[in-house]
Amino acid sequence: MGFLQRFWQLVGYLYFCAYEHLAGYVPGFVVKLIGFSLFFPYRFLLNYPPPVRLRIAFEKLGPAYLKVGQLLSTRIDILPAEYIMELEKLQDRVPPEPLEEILKSCQYLKEHIVEFEHTPIGSGSIAQVHRARLKDGREVAVKILRPNVEKIIKQDMKILRASVRILSRFISFFREFRIPQIVEELEKVLLEELDLSTEAAYMELFRKFSEKEPSLYIPEVIWELSRRNVLVTGFIKGKKLNEVGELSPEEREKLAKDFVRIVNRTVFELGVFHGDLHPGNIFLLEDGRFALVDFGIVGRLSPDTLSAFFAFSIGVMNKDPDLMVGALKRIGAITEGINIPLLKREILVFLDKYYNKPLSQIDAEKLFYEELSAARRFKIVLPEELVILMKTIAHTESIARLLLEDFRLPPILKPYLLKLAPGMVAKEVKRKTVNLLMAYGELLEAIPEIVTRPTKDKASIEKRELFWGGALIGSAVVLSFAPKLLLVYLPLIFIADRLAKGRKKI
Repeated sequence: MGFLQRFWQLVGYLYFCAYEHLAGYVPGFVVKLIGFSLFFPYRFLLNYPPPVRLRIAFEKLGPAYLKVGQLLSTRIDILPAEYIMELEKLQDRVPPEPLEEILKSCQYLKEHIVEFEHTPIGSGSIAQVHRARLKDGREVAVKILRPNVEKIIKQDMKILRASVRILSRFISFFREFRIPQIVEELEKVLLEELDLSTEAAYMELFRKFSEKEPSLYIPEVIWELSRRNVLVTGFIKGKKLNEVGELSPEEREKLAKDFVRIVNRTVFELGVFHGDLHPGNIFLLEDGRFALVDFGIVGRLSPDTLSAFFAFSIGVMNKDPDLMVGALKRIGAITEGINIPLLKREILVFLDKYYNKPLSQIDAEKLFYEELSAARRFKIVLPEELVILMKTIAHTESIARLLLEDFRLPPILKPYLLKLAPGMVAKEVKRKTVNLLMAYGELLEAIPEIVTRPTKDKASIEKRELFWGGALIGSAVVLSFAPKLLLVYLPLIFIADRLAKGRKKI
């Protein structure tokens, strides 16, 4: 399909998905006339409710848009809950390519593999996975990109960007929620998923982390056989979480808590987390360890974003709207046009719904969804990685319920966060102090220029600038390595400054 034909097809689907919105800007008969004359083949969408229309459009547009729809299902800060629930029905199951066709791009594998199962164990929009056996007897899983998938995705994303820019001129929703920027973020995630060497690197990172976490197992990457379009890993023989069989309530509770601990540790200690945690990507091994697969979507939090999310979570647990709003400001989610007092009031009203319940009765997944719905009402748009993280944590509870039916996340999460708080605060203070030291390193470099600069009161200004430059550097060092000494250091600086002024007067 050519560029113009594909562009017309996409605009046609988007037109009828946004039919009601368009009718709010131009007369209804004009919207109907344009739709039924220019985009006649897609009028069938009007037979469905708007959320269903959007899901059907993504399914009809093909693999690239199927993936876009799945990624959009994480953006409840933009789309209403009914749209999110509909998009979550999108299944990344695409008819597989014939094995011979798939292997054309990786003929070298035939030299190392003696047995290759023709039927894939997984077939998605971007890649498919086959079980195989190496010459040395090892069972492996081979993930191979579909032919021409990169070219198709790049073309489709180019068309989507152009379409969204056009619609942004006519529909305020697209501008208010930064839809063009969101599309760019989605494109970045999709293109990263096309590079299987990146997925391999993340698997290696999680595998090293699993050495410190006894309940986690990550399959080994066979590096000598992996390429940008091919990922070969050890094959996992485990059970799905809904197939664990007869277990005692105590065993189920332990497994649920182990899983929650794994997710929390990857987020708050590793700073990297699995961005596509659903039951199909989680296996339970015979020895009780959890095995994770499919690291195509991985979230990595910057120190600032992680710190803000931690503060936001503590704010939720402690019913502190100031802490929550402050965290949102730090990541740039709150713009000047937002009514801060009203936002804080809405947060308190929202939290009151939950704080009259015991922690054991709070549904964490529902709580996070309602939080993000409130953010959407105030036109707060969160960073992509933060939305994925919040949904991951919320889904952690629903996944744990496959093991323990009445499991609730808050009773475990709150004490974990409070226990982690001192270390997180100390780490943040140390990080910012190091940044401060680096900044004042520039002051040290400028000292020769300061000393030789001609001034009206050269001697006095030289001493004052040198004194306070050294004092600031010293306070940064003390704060990093011996914070308690600040109680002694700061008064001494003040006394030294007063004595210096006294000598000047004499």
